[in-house]
Parts: sequence; structure tokens; C-alpha cells
Amino acid sequence: MTEQKHKTGATYKADTTHKAKPLFDGADWDFDTLHQTYDAIEKIALEDLQLTLHPRQIEIISTEQMLDAYSSIGMPLMYHHWSFGKHFLREERLYRQGAQGLAYEIVINSSPCIAYCLEDNSMAMQALVIAHAAFGHNHFFKNNHLFQQWTDPEGIID
Repeated sequence: MTEQKHKTGATYKADTTHKAKPLFDGADWDFDTLHQTYDAIEKIALEDLQLTLHPRQIEIISTEQMLDAYSSIGMPLMYHHWSFGKHFLREERLYRQGAQGLAYEIVINSSPCIAYCLEDNSMAMQALVIAHAAFGHNHFFKNNHLFQQWTDPEGIID
């Protein structure tokens, strides 16, 4: 490890003895690559950033499932109401016409913290979404004073 100086003046330690192998190359992903990337992100989150987290659950979902989540306000266990079908049809029409894109992820503030990742994401986007949603949102949910005061993460998915 050698101490490096960033152009902003901040110093950091960097391992300059060997070149790291990339976790992936190309846009396509498979579950083995996703798992290896998740492990690398988890190591940084827990060891380097020392995040405190709820257990994590990653779900890969289709476009239709993401549209369905939109229409049910993102909650996987919501009561059924006729208006959700109306919202689904509206979101689907806008998406199919190109007037609206889809979110890359939806996160449920629960324990375990559930991150729904869109299957159409590239591998780079999956890595960003996992870092952002499964670790970033999760850490915020677990450590935010108002969430601690007003939310019961274990009771959300009962």
C-alpha cells in the first residue's frame, strides 16, 4: 500500500503492487457474475465503508413485474384493488409508447431489505443498482432516526 494524493488534496492508500482483474466485461450478465459482483460490493460496504445493514434480498424481475410494482405502489404484499389494474394499464401504455422509462430498481424498507432489480439492466447497471439499493438505501433505512422511530422493518412483509 502506498499513500496517494488526489487532485483535491485528500490522501488515500492504494495498492499499486498488482493490477486488479475486472469483475465483468460486457453488458450481458448471468447469475454467477452477479453473485461475484455482489460479493465484491458487500466486502467494500462492510469492511471499507463499515455500513450497518439489514439482511439483503435481491430479486431480479421482468418489465411486467416492474410495471406491476409501480401500480401497487411498490409494495409486494398489498391489498388488491381495481385501481391498481387501471394504474398498471396506464404505466404499461406510457412505457410501450416510449413516453416513460422504468426504474432500474425498487427497494422495500424491510428486514430483509428487498431490492428488485430489472432484468433488462446491463451488468454495469446491475452492479450500480445493487450498490445503491441493496447497500446504500439499506444503510439509510437502518440508521435514519425517523425510520427507526416510525418504521418496524421486521413487520413490513408479514
